[in-house]
Order: sequence, then C-alpha cells, then structure tokens
Amino acid sequence: MVKILTAVLFISSVVFANTLVLTDGRYATYIQEEEFMLAEGENIIGPISLLPIAVPDAVKVYGDRETVKSFILENLYKNWKKNLLGKFITLEGEGRIIRGTVVSIDDKYITINSKKGFVVTTLPEFPSRISSALRWEELFSPQLTLMVNSEEAKSQVFRVRYPIEGVSWSISYIVDIKNGIKTVEGYVVIRNNTAVDFRNINISIKGRLNKEFKQVSLPPYTEKKILYLKKNFTNLEELSLLPEGAVYIYKNGVFVRKTNVKNISR
Repeated sequence: MVKILTAVLFISSVVFANTLVLTDGRYATYIQEEEFMLAEGENIIGPISLLPIAVPDAVKVYGDRETVKSFILENLYKNWKKNLLGKFITLEGEGRIIRGTVVSIDDKYITINSKKGFVVTTLPEFPSRISSALRWEELFSPQLTLMVNSEEAKSQVFRVRYPIEGVSWSISYIVDIKNGIKTVEGYVVIRNNTAVDFRNINISIKGRLNKEFKQVSLPPYTEKKILYLKKNFTNLEELSLLPEGAVYIYKNGVFVRKTNVKNISR
C-alpha cells in the first residue's frame, strides 16, 4: 500500500544548511538537504523546490539506505508563458480585471478559468498587465517529487545535487609595503551573477584553492570578498608560490601597480 506524504509535511520539514561547491569549471554544484518523515513501504514525497537556475537534467538524489525508485520533475521552463500554466493570476486590460487559473497561452490569446467561467482574451504584456502572488522562485523553480521505498517508518535526510550557472570565483591579493615589511592579504572573490538570494549556505572551493566557508550569504548580483590569508613576506617573489590571482600593490599607502602571481617578480 502506498503512503502519500503531502506538501503539509514538506512545509514542516527541516531545512539544513545547503552547500555550494565552486570549481574552476563553468558550473557550480548545489547540494540541498531536506528531511522528511517516511512511512514503511512506498512513499511519495515532495515537492522539493530546486533553485530557479538549476540544470534539472543533471539532478541526482541521495537517501542513504533508502531506494529512490523514481522522481518527477515539473516546472522546467524558463519561458514565462509555460510557467504560468496552472497558476492563479490577475490580468488587467480593456477596462476590466480578470482573476483565475491559466488554462492555455499562445502567441495572441490567453484562456483563464475564472469564477465566471472560462475567459479567452487577447494576451497582454507580461509583467505589466499580468500579475501573480507567487514569488519569482515559485514561478521558475523546478519542482522535484520523489518515490521512495523505506523498510521502516522514520525520519530521513535526502541530499539533492545539481549544477547551476551564474556563480563564479577568483582570488585576489593586496600587498601593502611599509618600512620594508610586505603584508599580503589574500581574498576569495565570489560573484553571484544571478537573481537568486543565497542565505546562510556553506561554500566549498575546489581546485587551485581548497577552502571551506560556513554560513555565507550571497545577495543577488553581488560580489563578496572573503579574507583567507594574511601574512608578512620577506620578498615579493615568495608570492609566486600562492594560488594564481590578481595582485594589487600599495607602497606607503599609495597604489603603485597591478600584476598577478606569475609576474610578481617583474
């Protein structure tokens, strides 16, 4: 017998600190952790909202000893017309306001199931004439529903991994030379070129630098610099042993030049 755990359980599920893994490649890896109550036997759980910038074709789900028999992905489109299908909206135009669920949209017309029945009208501009109470994440986030087989009733943490685009990282250094002392500060520079607001996530850097940062927030379209190194050097040539990055040099409080780790001795 199939036990169905509805969205009520999803709302009350525990949200863990998710992890963003950054490498030197084009894609980053996002790891979500969600906890659900499982009944003995087959369970249908979800939906789990992925990030709107997810690459859903590469979604992978981990559930420890439990077997994820299958999963369903919905709301995969970046096209606003397709994502509004089945959603409740408010439409303004021609001196009237129509509220209801979107049945269909084509290039010229929109069909809405309203309290007064089905209404077919000319498709207005979006978003100036069409509004929704749903947030951007709710309209454009892929939804994941799992079918899981469990040997017993218990609480289970599931980890959902998938690639995302639009988040990158680099390294930069600031050298401050005073009275012959060369102080170097190294920064990890993380750029969020997306509309996603990352809050309190763990960040793992893999590649030319291996670092872990806990409870980091990355607001949309921002750049965050995190200090990872502060050290005095005898001479600048020692910087060539550091991971590659841009170098900005000050001397007695005055900026003198920009270079990089490889060319620091020039």
